[in-house]
Amino acid sequence: MIALAAAALVSGAAVTASPVAVVPDDLARQAASMLLVGAPGDEVKAGGAFEELICGLKVGGIILFDRDTGGRGEPRNIRSREQVARLTREMQALARRCGDAPLLLAADVEGGVVNRLAPLDGLDDLPSAAELGAGSTERTRAAGRRIGEAMAQAGLNWDLAPVVDLDLNADSPAIGRWKRSFSDDPKVVARHARAFAEGLYEHGVLSCLKHFPGHGSSRGDSHKGAVDVTETARPGLEMEPYRILIEQDLADCVMPGHLYNENLDPEDIATVSTAVVTGLLREELGYDGIVLTDDLQMGAVKESYSLEEAAVRAVVAGADMLTLSNAEGRRDADKAKRVLAALLNAVKDGRLSRRRIVEANLRIKRFKSRLPGLDRGGFDLPPPEPDPEGEP
Repeated sequence: MIALAAAALVSGAAVTASPVAVVPDDLARQAASMLLVGAPGDEVKAGGAFEELICGLKVGGIILFDRDTGGRGEPRNIRSREQVARLTREMQALARRCGDAPLLLAADVEGGVVNRLAPLDGLDDLPSAAELGAGSTERTRAAGRRIGEAMAQAGLNWDLAPVVDLDLNADSPAIGRWKRSFSDDPKVVARHARAFAEGLYEHGVLSCLKHFPGHGSSRGDSHKGAVDVTETARPGLEMEPYRILIEQDLADCVMPGHLYNENLDPEDIATVSTAVVTGLLREELGYDGIVLTDDLQMGAVKESYSLEEAAVRAVVAGADMLTLSNAEGRRDADKAKRVLAALLNAVKDGRLSRRRIVEANLRIKRFKSRLPGLDRGGFDLPPPEPDPEGEP
C-alpha cells in the first residue's frame, strides 16, 4: 500500500503550483507541503534529490546544513556565500516552475556551536545565546540582524531559532553545556528571544521558538535517545517565554522537543502528544501559528516509533510541518515518499482527519505570507465543524 501510494505521488508531478490557495481535494499536494526535508548536495542537478523533492513530491520546504551528522561530517549544502545563494535561487526557480512556491528554505542558525552559516566568510564567530543573554537586548537584536542579513543574502528565509529553553541545568548535554540558552530567567529569555527574532524580521527572515515545553532541565540529548524530564522539568516556569511571546505576536513557529514528561503525558513524547501540542500550546497558551517538529530521525523518536508512525502521530497531535533531515542512511527522497504515503493512508484509514491536513496547510500559507512581497491576508482557519463530505 505504501509503495503504491508513493509511486502515485511521483506520477502527479505535473500539477500546477498554487502559492497562496489551498485546494481541498488535492490531498497529496497538501500533505507534501507539510514536509521540510534535507538532502545532500551543494547544487541542483537534473534528476537529483532536490529536483525530485521540489518538483516530484512538491515538498513545502528544504532544510540546509553545512555538514552531515550534526556538524561533524562531510560538507553538505553550505560552502560559500556565492554557492549557497546560487543553490537557493535554483531551488526557488524549480518551485516556481513545478513545485510549491515559494519554498521555505530553512537552517539552524542560533549562534555559538549551532551555526550552519559557519562556512561563510565572517560568520564563523556568531555569539552564543548565553553570551547574548548576559548583555543588552540591543546587542542581541544586532546579532539577529547580522544573521538575518546573511541568511537573506544566501536566499534562506527561515531560521530555526531562537532557543527559548531556560538554562536550568548547566551541564545539560543538549542545552546548558553548549550555551544555547539566553538565561535561567524566563523574562530575560523572552526579551532576548524577541530582540533576536526582530533582528531577523528586519531582513525578511522568519523565526521558530524551540523546544516546547522546555529542554533546559534535561540530563540527556534527544539527538541520541529518549529524554525524560519528568523529575527535572518546571513547566510553569519553562512555558513562560512562550506565553509572553505569543501574547506579543512574536511566535510565528513553535518547535516541540522530543521530550517525555509523565506529568504532561504519561504515554508519549511532546512531539506526538495531543495533550502537549493541542492541549498546552494551542488551547492553554492560545497559540495559532505553525508547529514544526524537530527532526523525526533523531534518536529519541527512533527508539519508540517508526518514521511513518511518528509522522502520523505528530500530525494527529497538532503538528503542521514535519522535519526530515536525511542526515544518515538513504538520503534521497525515499523517506519523504514513505511519510507522504503514511499520511495519505492514515486519512484513508480514519486515523488522521482530512480536516487536520487542510488546517495545517492554511497555517503554512499564512506563515509563508509573512515573507516579503507576498499577500498577507485570507488565511483564516476553518471553524471546528465536521467536514462537509463527512470525512473523519
